[in-house]
Amino acid sequence: MDCPKCGTWNPDDKEVCWRCQTPLPKPEPPRRKRQPQLFLGLPLWAWMVVLLLFLAPTFAQCFFLPTG
Repeated sequence: MDCPKCGTWNPDDKEVCWRCQTPLPKPEPPRRKRQPQLFLGLPLWAWMVVLLLFLAPTFAQCFFLPTG
């Protein structure tokens, strides 16, 4: 990391510049990629599709088919 005041290179674990004693900005920790939530080996969106496939015929029979 370079010092913002004098431009001298400093190792990342240093808190102040070794040459001018200026406080160095702390490096940001690397961000982790967000892993999709899994339930029984499938992501959440796949379970929503499965649920929709089971509920669609039920709603079709209850609301859209004529009754005698």
